[in-house]
Amino acid sequence: MGAPLLTVGALQTGSGQPSREERREVGTGSSGSGAGRRTGAEGQSGMRTGVALALVALLAAAWPCGGAPGGDEPWLRGGEYLAGPGAVLPPPAAGKIAQVRPTPDVVSVGTELDFLVAGDFYLRPGTCRYVGEHCYIFVENAQWDTAGGPIYQDHVDELGALFDRATPADPTRGVYELLTATFGPPPDVDGHERIFIFVVEIADARVVGFFDPRVAAWPDAALRRDTIYLDAGMLRARPYLARGTLAHEFQHLIHFGADSDEENWVNEGLSGYAEAVAGFPETDTSMVPAFLANPDIDLTSWPVVAGAANYGCTYLFVSFLAERYGAASIRALVAEPRNGTFGVTAALRAAGHAADFDAVWADWILANYAAADPALGYAALRGRRIRMYPAPGLPFSGVQGLVSRRWGTVGVVLHPASAGRGHIRVDLVGDENGRLRMWGYAMRGGAGQPVAVALDSRQSGQLAVPDVDSLAVLVGRTSPLGGSFWLSAAPYVPTVVATAGTAGLPERTALLPAYPNPFNAATMVPFSLAVAAHAELSILNVLGQEVARLVDGFLPAGTHQVRWDGRDQVGMPVGSGTYVIALRADGSEAARPVTVAK
Repeated sequence: MGAPLLTVGALQTGSGQPSREERREVGTGSSGSGAGRRTGAEGQSGMRTGVALALVALLAAAWPCGGAPGGDEPWLRGGEYLAGPGAVLPPPAAGKIAQVRPTPDVVSVGTELDFLVAGDFYLRPGTCRYVGEHCYIFVENAQWDTAGGPIYQDHVDELGALFDRATPADPTRGVYELLTATFGPPPDVDGHERIFIFVVEIADARVVGFFDPRVAAWPDAALRRDTIYLDAGMLRARPYLARGTLAHEFQHLIHFGADSDEENWVNEGLSGYAEAVAGFPETDTSMVPAFLANPDIDLTSWPVVAGAANYGCTYLFVSFLAERYGAASIRALVAEPRNGTFGVTAALRAAGHAADFDAVWADWILANYAAADPALGYAALRGRRIRMYPAPGLPFSGVQGLVSRRWGTVGVVLHPASAGRGHIRVDLVGDENGRLRMWGYAMRGGAGQPVAVALDSRQSGQLAVPDVDSLAVLVGRTSPLGGSFWLSAAPYVPTVVATAGTAGLPERTALLPAYPNPFNAATMVPFSLAVAAHAELSILNVLGQEVARLVDGFLPAGTHQVRWDGRDQVGMPVGSGTYVIALRADGSEAARPVTVAK
């Protein structure tokens, strides 16, 4: 029988590559996309994963990824609706809308207008029921109480007060003020400074609300408006969900004005964060648990039908970005014309940070496990963390793993071979066609400490940690292909302490001499950090050009060391000669020579 097989979301005995069925089954979760936010049913998207490590068979577990937030009825997200049944809008030249009442220069309570509504071939008449400092609230005539509808004046007044004056997050500021301060000003496509909020019966009863960019870009100026749509029934029956959706959709509206072609994962992550800014965090209560149960999903890919895990993933990433890098980075991200990962890097630069998307992602992955660590965790996790798998008893070798998606991650927890603390060494060999990242997190006496790990150009690396109660190992993937890896682990007898500080914190940040030096095959580069900081450890040639980057991420205070195998960033062996090891961290820089002797 072959070596044990560890797949993302499943650990099985076997040999060779995981089958297509195994890869499809584990760690995939549900998928989906959405341009607008809130529409109907999440469904019960789940992941069922079978787990077996070495000779230990573990029971398969179901992890619900969907369902209605705060209720039993299914609901549907706005983007899914606009991409499906909501794709219908009246043709611009249709006779049905030839006689459109133009929007007057002055809108007052009682003004009646016609509105485009996604999913309909006809216009919906609505009457203005509220004029506030920052919004007009129109209610579809058929949804008003005197016409037999569910909406009363109290509902409208409360919604207007939320948008204009007070939110659960700040009793002195409304949704408009909070979100424009966070994300930037809204567009003005209709000549009115106020936002139109249209409370209407949406054709699909599962939909809570949406922002439709087609209406904001409509060719007929009489129908082109900055409009947020909310379902009348949802506003009446599920006000918390509807109010959170108002904040969510307002971010979409703002983002449309600043960068109309932003990638969905960024836009949706920002809108999820907008809910929290306004005081309605996780109005979809399933999304964060769905992601934490299945972290092996592509952060940057937005499926045609996005699942709860996709929303939870992007919400947590943006929340981490905001907490770690500040409000200026979020505002810059909305304003940045470049999209996706390039936009994140450009926004960080604009906000004065040296980190790029890859560095933020790497810190975020570790933070998703070390949720209780005050130096690493972040508030949106609320102490929750990603699902981890138990590893076989030590020693073991050749356990195969698979990170099935780019920017995904999988983790295992190892325990010493005997009761109490022990020394654990872990070796990883990855697919040379891919690019992997590896993190370690050691637990000692209830306190955790991350351990720096660097993989060489052949995607191999070693993690040796003394005196631990347990050791978490996380593996992430940054490349489109090549997510396979093999883990081996065993007890060891430490001769040189080569991990995050175990004998007190260093007094200063320093780069220590590499050993051996000169070297042929590989050298170890030790360094110390006096405080937790973002660290960059690079290899430079004599011209000062970067040859390889060994470390680029947030590390705790302590002593660390990484291995350099004498290869450049693309995996090619460097020539013989002298190179410079450069460390930048904690506001300081240090450099030492190292010689490659072939």
